[in-house]
Amino acid sequence: MKKNILFAMMLAVFGLVLTSCGDKDSEGLSRFTYYPTIELEGDSYLVWEKGVAFEDPGYSSTMNGEDVTSQVTVNGSVDVTKSGIYTLTYNTVKNEDGFGASATRTVVVLDSKSAVEGFYLTQADSYRDRSGTVVAYGDQYEILIIDNGDGTVFVDDLLGGWYSQRAGYGDNYKLYGTLAIAADGTLSCLESYLNGWGDSHDDLTGTFDAATATFKLDAAYAGMHFVQTWIKE
Repeated sequence: MKKNILFAMMLAVFGLVLTSCGDKDSEGLSRFTYYPTIELEGDSYLVWEKGVAFEDPGYSSTMNGEDVTSQVTVNGSVDVTKSGIYTLTYNTVKNEDGFGASATRTVVVLDSKSAVEGFYLTQADSYRDRSGTVVAYGDQYEILIIDNGDGTVFVDDLLGGWYSQRAGYGDNYKLYGTLAIAADGTLSCLESYLNGWGDSHDDLTGTFDAATATFKLDAAYAGMHFVQTWIKE
């Protein structure tokens, strides 16, 4: 019985020590903090016509029930005179504990009258050849092509969505690249990069038919061949 009483007393003292330490550690700190929130109006991914003045769809921000939209700062801009991908970042005011919130919007500026730039679909009968083992894409996957205005185009995935969309790995596994289009439609790849694995293409051949807005190419990557057809949407 004495042992039980002694054990209980030790626990009580230990609990008091912990409580005391916890109180000291929390001195001067607020038990509650109100976090700012931000919501974008409209879509977070916009396709904008080249040459048309950009109008932000808007946003709103609150903190502890108060409208603090006027204190939001927007970083980035959209140049509607040049086709490209632009990112806008919206940052809220910070609360008294230094916490803020942010949101991003991607704006793709495209010329709808361009013969080459726009969104394309990798055709389902495209395929990957890996040491003689052929596997079809089996579905259509969307890729983006932007005209650089100098005879070259930016392509957001030279593998036509094989890893990023078909395998579900995401944008980090797109093989971004720049293609040169010769007067006869012949393609050559000037540069490429795949962030996820930190490498680039081995070789690329193909053609572009402006009359049908169709790319046909064989992209060699990591010892494999990705034989694809892209048709403009």
